[in-house]
Amino acid sequence: MAARQKGAPNLDSQGYEMDLGTGEKTDLSDIFTNSGTYSPDGRFIVVAQASENGKTDIYEYERATGELQPVASHDDWDWLPSYSPDGRLILFNSYRVDGQSDIHVFEKSTQTLRRLTEYSGYDAHAQYSPDGERIVFHRQQGTREEGGYIFDLIVLDVDTGRETQLTDGPYEESYPAWAPDGRHIVHSSDIDGQPGKLNLYILGPGGKSVSRLTKGDWKDSYAFWTRDGAFIYFNSDRSGATNIYRLPMDGFECVRDVD
Repeated sequence: MAARQKGAPNLDSQGYEMDLGTGEKTDLSDIFTNSGTYSPDGRFIVVAQASENGKTDIYEYERATGELQPVASHDDWDWLPSYSPDGRLILFNSYRVDGQSDIHVFEKSTQTLRRLTEYSGYDAHAQYSPDGERIVFHRQQGTREEGGYIFDLIVLDVDTGRETQLTDGPYEESYPAWAPDGRHIVHSSDIDGQPGKLNLYILGPGGKSVSRLTKGDWKDSYAFWTRDGAFIYFNSDRSGATNIYRLPMDGFECVRDVD
């Protein structure tokens, strides 16, 4: 199960909340065993939390009350949750059906769950577009003879269920996130390096390459754009340990090297 090893969260990790203005960190490790995603209004954080069976379930944490509520609990792996732009829906991937990782969506008001993909492999890291009409995610298409994975970026139309594949090559194209304009996507790729050594790129409409943001023999992943478009934050192991970095942006080009 190579895909599971790649995607499964680290159950020994801890959760923190950082004030970007002051740099002050709040230790939430007594609550979280993984990172989370804020709701659009900042009221909640949704997180993949270690469960008693050694896997993970999705939970929603209310910041004001400290209450932690389960989201569509299951005895198999659930992780990588994110919100719709209006905060009504929670996306995540799960192994709950036929042992394959598919994208599911949970509606908070009705407490109902819907399966969005049925690919017989590994779909994960789903993110809503700013208008809520599309979802972008990565899909494992295979493995490479020289090591590493073949991943492509897929966009799904929420109303019709129609899928559009944005990338098509023997590389890893992964960890996509929408730009505030809802037309461009930042993602990770090893197209110009060794398998698994990922840098950040921007794709335009239809999967057209726009710019390369980082270059090095490391893994840059989990990038996301701030809502005002001023920064892209991401994980990187460029210093050895994996830490959080940011790129100041001017449109679709970085202004300077990482902070």
